[in-house]
Amino acid sequence: RAQRAPITLPTHLAQAPFKMPAAVAFQGLASGAHPATTFPNAHLLHPSVESTAEAKWSASQAGSPLQELQQAVKDEDWTRDYEEGLTSIGMRADWSATPERCNFLGAVASSSKARRVLEIGSFCGVAALSLAESLPEDAQVQSLEIDPFVVKFGASFRAKSSAGRKITTHVGPAMASLERMAQQVRSGKLEPFDFVVIDADKEGMRGYFDLLWNTQGLLSKQAVVCVDLTPFKGQPPLRYVKYGFPYTWEASSGQKQIDELRSNVAASSQFASHEVGQLLVVHRVQ
Repeated sequence: RAQRAPITLPTHLAQAPFKMPAAVAFQGLASGAHPATTFPNAHLLHPSVESTAEAKWSASQAGSPLQELQQAVKDEDWTRDYEEGLTSIGMRADWSATPERCNFLGAVASSSKARRVLEIGSFCGVAALSLAESLPEDAQVQSLEIDPFVVKFGASFRAKSSAGRKITTHVGPAMASLERMAQQVRSGKLEPFDFVVIDADKEGMRGYFDLLWNTQGLLSKQAVVCVDLTPFKGQPPLRYVKYGFPYTWEASSGQKQIDELRSNVAASSQFASHEVGQLLVVHRVQ
């Protein structure tokens, strides 16, 4: 496979108490405030472990299944799909992970030596496929997605990728899937996850986050959880406005839930957190 240039993360992330690279190219990815400003916690300024290792992996080649999926998502008429009842909520192409978001998630997962990945809210599976391509051959990606249409939309592209076999998609409400996983953990049938991406409805976001951290054995000791903080993304419609053209729908931004999660994580002595490009990156204080 073609080699991509090494990607590294900002210094304040590289110095987190889990292994991460030292800087990242964020072109096209909005960067959040310095964590010491957003979350004024002393432990963010004085990490216990420093690593300068760089995560390296292969880029998707031109015409690869991943790039084909990214293009198909852009070309799809998601408004029409919702109007025709094909999707359960109104979706947008820009909900799909950008190449910059994929690179960032791959850098964090690779540098933290993740083998078991959980994605809560997959949309068409761009981030899941990108992660699968960047992780070792024995890695597994478990993706939770509520909408059957978007799972089917991405299925042929996953099947065309050699990394697609690493991905298992669970269709249905995320909380129900997480509760089943919690049962499997308690019965010893499921190993803990090393890396989690929460990119789903904002109403359920806090519940998913709390269940992950509060269920013993669901996360590994060095687990990293990334939470998408983009307003409106993943939100179900409050009502469908059928005047004018094209028809539109209205939805809650979810900003209240986003702010509450930020505040809760910042106030907790259990977590260290960093905000980068509409992602809240959280890990336990070691």
